[in-house]
Formats: sequence, C-alpha cells, structure tokens
Amino acid sequence: MIITITTSVNLLGQNKLPKNLKQAVRYLEKNCSEVLKNKIKTIHEDSLIYATYPFAKNEPYKSYKTIFYWTSSENGNPRIIKYLESKKIFDSHSEVLLYAFRQNLLHGKINEKKILDKFLEVQRKLQEKDKIKYVTDTINHTYIPKNLEDCFSQINSFWNDSTKIQVKNWKEKEFIGKSHVGFGRWMRNNWRIWGGSRLSKYFNDLEIYHPDDMSGIILVSYHRHLNNKEIKLEEQVKYYQDYCKNSKKENLDRKQEKFSRYKIGDTLEFKYRQGYVSKKQEDKNDDNTCIAKGIVTERNHKNYLIKVKIIEACDKKGIIYYDNKGSRIYDPKTKHWSNPAKRIIKKVKKNNEQWFECNDWEEL
Repeated sequence: MIITITTSVNLLGQNKLPKNLKQAVRYLEKNCSEVLKNKIKTIHEDSLIYATYPFAKNEPYKSYKTIFYWTSSENGNPRIIKYLESKKIFDSHSEVLLYAFRQNLLHGKINEKKILDKFLEVQRKLQEKDKIKYVTDTINHTYIPKNLEDCFSQINSFWNDSTKIQVKNWKEKEFIGKSHVGFGRWMRNNWRIWGGSRLSKYFNDLEIYHPDDMSGIILVSYHRHLNNKEIKLEEQVKYYQDYCKNSKKENLDRKQEKFSRYKIGDTLEFKYRQGYVSKKQEDKNDDNTCIAKGIVTERNHKNYLIKVKIIEACDKKGIIYYDNKGSRIYDPKTKHWSNPAKRIIKKVKKNNEQWFECNDWEEL
C-alpha cells in the first residue's frame, strides 16, 4: 500500500526542495525542532536513520517526515537525489542528509567533500562485498556449499543418524513435500540462494535461476544420495528448464486470450495491482464508493498491451501503473539476480492515457 506523504505544518514547501547539501542543511536548521536536533546530535551516527520517519518508533521523531519527503520516489526525482547521484551516490540518500545535518549541528558547518567521500567509501565497500559473496565460502558466519556434493556434506554434518534414516525411508515426493517449506526455506535463506552466493552461482551456471528450483534439486539429489540412487542431475535440470519454458508458454496463451477480449471502447475497472496513491483512495475502493475506471482507446497486438484513457481515479494524483519495489532484475551477463538500484513509482491522472498490461484491468 502506498501512503501519500504529508509533512509537518512547518514544512518549507515543495518549491523549497533543496538542490544540494548546504541548502538542505539550511532548510533543516529552520524546519527541525530543538528536540529532534538534540536527538540527531546525541544519537550514534550509525543509527541516524532511526531518528526520523519512517524508522523512528517514538514521538515526536516518528512524525518528522521532511527528509523522507525530500527523498521519496513518490515525488518523482527530487532535486537533492539528482544532486547526490551526480556525485555518484546512488543509495543511502536520507542517511547522507542526516549525517550532514548532524555535522552542522555539532560543528556549525559542513565539509561537503568529506561527507560525500565518506558515503562513497561506504558504497564502494558494499559493492565489493556484493562481488565477494559469489566466491566466498562464508557469509554471515554460515558456510556456503560450493556444489551439490558439498551440500550433501553440510546436511550430513548437522543431521544425526536417526534423522537421516527417517529421511531415507520416506518416499522422494514425501520428503520433498515435508522439507521444501521448512528446511528448504532454511537453505534458501542461510545459503543465500535468494541473496546471491557461490551456491546460487553454481546453479546459475547450470541455467537454473529460481531459488525454489535450486532447493528442489538439492533436496531430490540428497534423498537419492542417501538411497544410493543415481542423482540424474542433467535430467533434473532439464525438468526445471522445460517447466519454465512451458510456464512461459502458458502465461503467453493466457495473455493472448485475455487481450482478445478487450475491444476499443470497452469500459474497464482498475485492479490497483501496484498499490494506491493514498489511504483515502484505498478506503474508497474497499467501500465501493469510488472505482477507478478507464476506456480502451488502442490495442498493441505485438506486446498484448491496451491503451486506456482514465475516466475515474478516486484521487487527484491518479492511479499507480508501475512500481518496481520488490522486483528483482536478472543480468544475463553476470547471471545474477539483484534488487533495482532505486525505487520508481509511475502514476497517470484522470483524462490521460497510458499503456497497460491486460492484467491491470478487468471488464465491467
């Protein structure tokens, strides 16, 4: 759910959004309460993000939304973010502002170069750490297996003989059914199959990319290993690859079928798959007091898209048609999955047109 950002009554206004660090510090000096200033001065610099909204737990700190407003992607691409990204800082924007403000409160001035250099170094270390995770044997004090055989050794090391006997006596499907959620989740999380590790890279090199498929192969292979059966790794890999291809075809067939039902001039109801622009909009939709609607004005047969003119949005900000939060990006060159570098939210207002996936709408 997307909540419209409102700030304290003494916010300096959108026309006063800062365009650099020095300006941001000046605005905060006028906008921030003495109580919060004292909090920022005394809290440890590594915990500055917990001094204001959305991470602060107590009042009045958790109600102070100025910095969040300045850096929120809901406001497009604020000037301060453009400025920081021009300095090659692509993350931790709120932390940079809070740290600069803290320096100003403590010393009466800021050294912008030193502040930027500090966060560039933090960013560099995180990037280096991200590279290392695909080759290192240990992440967060947990050993990461390098291949299937290494997985077997690790499982054997923490399962006692009675557990292994029980697993061995289960049928293969029974073992998979009982272990995929519990032990399977443990592997996906602790062996960093989701987050990226040398084990996930091992499977990527086999052209297996989904963590559930990776843990499935590990579980099936381990059960066969215990029962002295042939693992048939190539066969397992082909099964998941074929399943992926078939799923894509089925999805395409469903997309084609749904696309064929929508005609130019049809009136549709919006599904809000990407969330709401405000709590008020969500409440209206839940109460059926206002339903976002649109009219099909054009069809894209190649990509199965429909162009829709918005005729009702239940909010002057319109409706959200794109939000990359939670999306993971696959890089075919590195064969790695990663989170998007920046959250992007796109909206379209009433009386405007936009291309949509068919799944974004349903027939009235």
